Amino acid sequence: MKNKINDELNKVKKDLYLKAAAQYFDKSGFKNFKISQLAIELETSVGTIYNLFVSKENLYLEYLILKLQNFLDTLKQKETQNPKENLELYLSRKYEIFIQIDNNTDDTITNDPYFFHKLDISNHPIVDEIYEYLIRQFKLLYPNKDLNYKHISTLFKKLSDGFIESYLIEKYDTKNIVSDTIELFLYGLEKKF
Repeated sequence: MKNKINDELNKVKKDLYLKAAAQYFDKSGFKNFKISQLAIELETSVGTIYNLFVSKENLYLEYLILKLQNFLDTLKQKETQNPKENLELYLSRKYEIFIQIDNNTDDTITNDPYFFHKLDISNHPIVDEIYEYLIRQFKLLYPNKDLNYKHISTLFKKLSDGFIESYLIEKYDTKNIVSDTIELFLYGLEKKF
């Protein structure tokens, strides 16, 4: 019984620490994030944080999973019967989270060289759920059983990743980034099919 209580306490502690770390990651990015500074803010020891997360990289991975879960929750809450609107929602949320739409703000992600390397959490169930969301939209847009909807969804995700990576290489006006992505992708699909 004591072990079960300790496990539950550690789970609650881990969740609380992760939420605090998420705010810190949002401000500083991976490169500038210091476990020692987080420990000071949480009024705990560095060892306690390492006992819960093993490493800074593992904590960052948990942070990304938390961000993706929040992202998916928003998609599910705001999903409509209109697949194009749902794809626009996906892009709006994705771009809002990963790049600052307001080019006048200090974008911490542009200072984070590990961001794209850590983003690939392809074995996590949250990624599958996000793909299922995209697959649903493309099945509604193009109801054709001969299409590989997983393939189309992967291409769509990678195109939007490319817009973000391009922004990180050289900032540009992102005012029309959602419509530009949709138009480019759907134009290509319509030409193909």
